[in-house]
Amino acid sequence: MATEEKSVMVVGVDDSEHSFYALQWTLDHFFAPFPGTAPFKLVIVHAKPSPTTAIGLAGPGAADVLPYVEADLKKIAGRVVGKAHEICASKSVTDVILEVVEGDARNVMCEAVEKHHASILVVGSHGYGAIKRAVLGSVSDYCAHHAHCTVMIVKKPKIKGKSHFSLTRILSKTSPMATAEKSVMVVGIDHSEHSLYAFEWTLDHFFAPFPGTAPFKLVIVHAKPSPATAIGLGGPGAIDVLPYVEADLKKTADRVVEKAREICSSKSVTDVTVEVVEGDARNVMCEAVEKHHASILVVGSHGYGAIKRAVLGSVSDYCAHHAHCTVMIVKKPKTKH
Repeated sequence: MATEEKSVMVVGVDDSEHSFYALQWTLDHFFAPFPGTAPFKLVIVHAKPSPTTAIGLAGPGAADVLPYVEADLKKIAGRVVGKAHEICASKSVTDVILEVVEGDARNVMCEAVEKHHASILVVGSHGYGAIKRAVLGSVSDYCAHHAHCTVMIVKKPKIKGKSHFSLTRILSKTSPMATAEKSVMVVGIDHSEHSLYAFEWTLDHFFAPFPGTAPFKLVIVHAKPSPATAIGLGGPGAIDVLPYVEADLKKTADRVVEKAREICSSKSVTDVTVEVVEGDARNVMCEAVEKHHASILVVGSHGYGAIKRAVLGSVSDYCAHHAHCTVMIVKKPKTKH
């Protein structure tokens, strides 16, 4: 029953370059290196817009136009599915389900997660700026906040570098540098329940099942706030308080690091780098990506609503938009499927 028990990964595709890059990147990292033993069941979903939403027409006059629009949308869907099949075949990935579902891509992807009880939803990032995201809407933003599973936002790199190796090459038995060339996964942790859950989930899916042959080099990063920002104090009077705050922050950091090492040990994950860096977590995580040339940044989601995200700021939101690599936002499920 091994195949039936695999976690499901849903990958959303459309006719954009960013979408096909996301599919290829996903296959290179999670399927091609494991022929016949991939850790996930792959489901590829294309959201086909309805004719009326595609052209924004309504009323009696639209009746003559809609059949042609529908035919065109079906042709596009056919090309997308054909291209997805082609990419899968080129990487010898054959155990795959492809679906075309009519509707808004944001809703279609979230509904596909529910339908397939998916553990991960993968979407490409078009790299829109804040204004364009607000006007056009962002599928990745919507899914990051509303999909009831972990969401991986794959970004096409603006420049090529060490952070975007194909694991097909990295894990090749003919490569004497396989270990040295592993892609780096940076995992951001703090002392919250959501963060520790995200860390354990990551180990369970990408490290524990591959003792000694994990596909990534693991780097754990804890952002320790500066004493001044932690308490919001300034001026001469703060000098007496700051040493105590600093000591407390160091103790918290030590506990976080100790807990991370304990979790790694419990899952027999030994090849790990742990770092404590002072600063705002958002900046620290993005800088860690650059420092380690990371392929993936993993952060937990606290599940804030829109208002709380706006007031407190969201590390996952910030990293999803600013980190120069793929970002995986791990969510603690509210209910079990």
